[in-house]
Amino acid sequence: MTIKKFQGKTEEEALEQAKAELGTDVVLMSTKVLKKGLLSRKPKLVEVTVAKEEEPSVKQSQEAKNIAEAVASIDKLRKKAEEEGPNLSVLRNPKEEKQLTQVPEKLDNILQLLQDSVSRNDAVTKTVEKDFPQTEEKKTAEKNDVVSTDGDISSFLKLLYRTMIEHEIAENYANQMIEEISANYDPSMDMEYILSNIYTKMIIKFERPQCITVSKKGPKVVFFIGPTGVGKTTTLAKLASQLCLVDKKKVVLFTQDTYRIAAADQLNTYAKLLNIPCHAIYSTDDMKQLYTHYKHSDFILVDTAGHAYNNEDGQKEVNSFLHALDGSAETEIFLVLSITTKYKDLLKITDMYKSMANYKLVFTKLDETNAYGNMLNIKMHTGAPLSYVTYGQEVPKDISKFSPQETVKKLLSLQSE
Repeated sequence: MTIKKFQGKTEEEALEQAKAELGTDVVLMSTKVLKKGLLSRKPKLVEVTVAKEEEPSVKQSQEAKNIAEAVASIDKLRKKAEEEGPNLSVLRNPKEEKQLTQVPEKLDNILQLLQDSVSRNDAVTKTVEKDFPQTEEKKTAEKNDVVSTDGDISSFLKLLYRTMIEHEIAENYANQMIEEISANYDPSMDMEYILSNIYTKMIIKFERPQCITVSKKGPKVVFFIGPTGVGKTTTLAKLASQLCLVDKKKVVLFTQDTYRIAAADQLNTYAKLLNIPCHAIYSTDDMKQLYTHYKHSDFILVDTAGHAYNNEDGQKEVNSFLHALDGSAETEIFLVLSITTKYKDLLKITDMYKSMANYKLVFTKLDETNAYGNMLNIKMHTGAPLSYVTYGQEVPKDISKFSPQETVKKLLSLQSE
C-alpha cells in the first residue's frame, strides 16, 4: 500500500493531483488545512492524505481501513488536544484519583454466587474439596468439633478460591491469599468484610501503575521489548500518539526490528501520520549517533525485534541495544506481553528478559479473554510494576493505564464480564 500527501488550493484540486499520479482508485484518508504565517502572502493550502492499494486483497483492504481509522482517531485526538492544551498526563484515568483500597459498593454478583453455593452446600463441598485442600490442623479441629468457623464462611472462602482459579490465577498465589485471610479469621467477621479484605490485599499486591515519565535532562529513551506477535509496534504507536497530540511532546521513533519489513513499514506509516521522524537502526553505533542528533527531543521510542526465549543470539542483540546508551541517556524499558500466552511460557519469557534489565509490564490483547489472572501471576513472579493495558488494534485508542481496582473486580467476579 502506498500513502502520499498532496497539496492544492482546495480539497478537490489536491485530490485531482493524487488521482493523476496514483490513479482514480485512491482512498482519501484525511484532509487538513495548512495554516499560514502571520506575515505570509502565500494562499491557503489544503493537504490531503491518500492511500493506494498496490495489489487488492482482503488483508490489504483491512490494513487500509485500519490506517484510515487511525488517521480519523488521530485527527480527532489532535483537535481535542488543541482545545484542552498540553497536560502531560499520558492516559490518566480519573478513577485512579480515588483511594487505592476503596471497596466496590456493589458486591451483588459474588454474594449471589455464595447464596446459591450455600443452598447446595453438600454438593459444593464435594466438588471443591480437591481444589481447596484443608490444612491438617483444620481437619483435626473439625474432627474434634472445636472449629468456630461458620459453614457459610467456609463455603465462601472456597468460592473465592474457585473464582480466582477460574480466572487463571496460579494455585500457589490463590492459596496464599486464602491462607492469609484464614490465618486472621475472627468469628465476628462477616462475608462482606472478608471479601473487602481480600479485595484490598489483591490491590496492594498489584501496587500503583508506573507509566512513562519525562527525563530530567535530554530525551527519555523508551524501549519496547517482548516476543514476536504480542503487539509491541502497535502499543508504541498508541503511546506515541498520546505523547505527541495530547502532551505536545517532541517524539522520535526508532526501530531495531529490521527483520520484519512489515514492522518497519507499519511504524513508518504511523510516523508519517504524526509528522514525526522514524529511523531504522542496524547497530548500536546507529543508535548513539541518532540519539545525539535528536538530543533536543523529549522522547525517543524504540521498537525492538521479538525473539523466542530460547534464541540466544537474538537475546544478545536486543541486550546490546538496551545498554547502548548507558551513562549518556535516561532510559525506560517496557516488556510487552500478551495476556493470552500460557502461564508457563510467560515465566520463561519474563525470566529471560529479567536477565537483561529491569522493566515495566504492558499486557496486550485483553479483548481476547476474560481471564486476567496472568497479570497477577506475572506481577507476583517478577515484582515488576504494571503500566499499560491494551484491548484492540485501534490507534491511538484501545490503550489505558493499568487499573488495579478494575482488574481485581474482574478477578473476583465483582462486575459483569
